[in-house]
Amino acid sequence: FDVLAPSLAWEPFARPDPSILSVFVMPSAASMTMISSVGGGFLLLTSGVLLSNAGGVHAAAFSASNRVSSSQLFDSFDHMAWTNTRATYNTWQTPGKMVAATMKVGADTDGAMYAPDAARKYAATTTLKTPVDYSKVTVLQYEVRPSSGWTCGGAYLKFYNETGEDEDFDASAVDNNTPYSVMFGPDKCGTTNKVHLIFRRKSLIDGSIEEKHLKDAPLVPSDSNTHVYTAVIDPVKNHVKVLVDGEEKASGSIFEAFDPPFNPPKEIDDPEDKKPEDWIDDDKMDDPDATKPDDWDEDAPMEIEDEKAEKPEGWLDDEPEQIPDPEAEQPEDWDEEEDGEWEAPMIKNPACDDVGCGEWEAPMKPNPDYKGKWYPPRIPNPAYKGPWAPRKIPNPAYFEDDAPLKSVGKIAAVGAEIWTMDGGLYFDNLLITDDEAIAEELRLLGFEPKQVAQKAEADAETDKKKPDAVPFLVGHLYELLENPALEQVKPHLKPVVDFFMEFPAALYILIVALPLLILSCVYTVFCMPSSSSSDEEEEEEVPAAQAKKEDATGKDDAAEEEEEAEEKEAEEKKSTRRRTRRA
Repeated sequence: FDVLAPSLAWEPFARPDPSILSVFVMPSAASMTMISSVGGGFLLLTSGVLLSNAGGVHAAAFSASNRVSSSQLFDSFDHMAWTNTRATYNTWQTPGKMVAATMKVGADTDGAMYAPDAARKYAATTTLKTPVDYSKVTVLQYEVRPSSGWTCGGAYLKFYNETGEDEDFDASAVDNNTPYSVMFGPDKCGTTNKVHLIFRRKSLIDGSIEEKHLKDAPLVPSDSNTHVYTAVIDPVKNHVKVLVDGEEKASGSIFEAFDPPFNPPKEIDDPEDKKPEDWIDDDKMDDPDATKPDDWDEDAPMEIEDEKAEKPEGWLDDEPEQIPDPEAEQPEDWDEEEDGEWEAPMIKNPACDDVGCGEWEAPMKPNPDYKGKWYPPRIPNPAYKGPWAPRKIPNPAYFEDDAPLKSVGKIAAVGAEIWTMDGGLYFDNLLITDDEAIAEELRLLGFEPKQVAQKAEADAETDKKKPDAVPFLVGHLYELLENPALEQVKPHLKPVVDFFMEFPAALYILIVALPLLILSCVYTVFCMPSSSSSDEEEEEEVPAAQAKKEDATGKDDAAEEEEEAEEKEAEEKKSTRRRTRRA
């Protein structure tokens, strides 16, 4: 650096990527120059913008480098140059319009393509000056920020096929039927949650088109921050990989990682082959020699009446279970001609509270003789032939292609043709290149500063919600939410954690009350004295109400017996008065 600028004071800049050997910046809020050692060569970036709160360098520095010229496409969306088209495929869909917008990043702003409205079908397209084929490594990369959250919608891009060798791609004619070469990007709605990588491949036999889907597609990050998605397609090694935020999430061979496979199978099931009627594919059978035992009663009920039960003393057989409410009065506006004869509402008969009334029925108990329906035991089937499968025949559509990506088609345009229920969707820093290092540089300059700034904003917002002294346990719940294993359920757990953050006392009550409840249950089950004992030691004590209902006798002292006699006498007087009133 003494050779380049001996009079300037260069300061080291924290490198967020270990592949960047050294990064130095000249401290200036207005502009800066950056030199990084990447892959053994020096990259000089001028007129970059320093993000004061983001701790990084804006992607404008990338566009100022000479190396962007080696990329097939780079769009930082500082200006909206894409063509909007109406691409609805259902009459109920409302078309939306992508617009240029500025996205706040720390103390600065960044240009982006923006889908502002929810519940819209968007279609915006840009064309490439020169179509991209798959003769060498192809890297597709762009950033997405679902600023309003992600409930249901796609944010993938379609990389469209060229129209013809002598025809220019017409972006204004794009609709949902426009053929694409690759579809790549996040899609999240209902049970769908994946970063798509789909190729449309033409058959070498009959020219038919078939979609090839990446089988183990990565999950979509669930937060509302910016994320960068990268697909690296290597036609020489026939290998692909998908990165999210620069981290490899999926990779594999073209021939093994997609469904259906790029090369059709050599053999297929014979569609004319049918399973023989006498084919036995059940390895077990009913024992033909087994007979139902003589004492097996299939008609025996599961429950029977308890023959030892007796009607409790004092049961009122003639008393109805419900009676008219004696305190109810006919409404003043009741018209018998229009409303009919007025009847008081029915209430539970208070005379039934002590013992019971109405027709007494003995309680039910399990039937010791119940066995249910009899079935013969299962034994090995001597006629078992194994699982049936149709015979294989040569696949008439089979072909073997060592370079399948040549049949995918060149990329002539890129489009965001999506349906989304979430507004506030930003697209930024779209890159198509044949150099992975360039994509990595753009992640360093364009994405990572946003990641730092947005994380700082999220942390600051969380700090606002926290009390001055953050509860220890609640703070750790937020840390637990960052576990990748909880990525799927994080949107459901976060509102619960936010509730405990706002009302930390609820968490501590739960922590204290739950163990006490468990201990209480354990004590009740295992530690409390048994309520029954043997006939020789002590006669079983039965609560008075239960004794009346089941006509059982408990251990009553003289006072209890006297009290029961008084209650019985009072009940008899009440019954006498009721009979007198009815008479």
